[in-house]
Amino acid sequence: MSDAFDITPPAIQTPRLRLRALTRDDAPAVHTYAFDPETVRFLPWRPNSSEMFAHGIIKLITQPDYLNWAITLPPADRAIGMIFLHAFSRQHRKAELAFNLARAHWRRGLATEAVTAVLHFGFHRLSLNRIEALCMPENLASRKLLGKSGLTFEGTMRKVHHRYDGFQDMDLFA
Repeated sequence: MSDAFDITPPAIQTPRLRLRALTRDDAPAVHTYAFDPETVRFLPWRPNSSEMFAHGIIKLITQPDYLNWAITLPPADRAIGMIFLHAFSRQHRKAELAFNLARAHWRRGLATEAVTAVLHFGFHRLSLNRIEALCMPENLASRKLLGKSGLTFEGTMRKVHHRYDGFQDMDLFA
């Protein structure tokens, strides 16, 4: 039995957002926000990467192992962020949630709105039993957002995530 998602990401409408499948055409928008040093401070890649790197990220997370959405603000269809489920286990009915949002849209509740919508989708449409999310302990904004979205802090995993600057601790929420 495969642990790839067997559906394409359906559009999800929230009061202020439209979540739609992320596509290769989103690379310029993703590059615009995803390589801002402040936006990527807690992400796995360095800032100031090329637009080709944005294409690579999109190519990776549009594989069947990911269920991904571009976060957009209607009526515009331009990606201002992305949110996705990955690390799916069909047997254990669980997945991991990850997201990012352009700094220009921080502190407006938009990420919380997107996270809440994807959590609802995961539990009600995919019948998941558990959704996990990881963030670096220093990422206070994500810690607060995950708590507001109904996830519970379960502990800190020591040196569990490797990125360009070495192994990092990660806080587990579920």
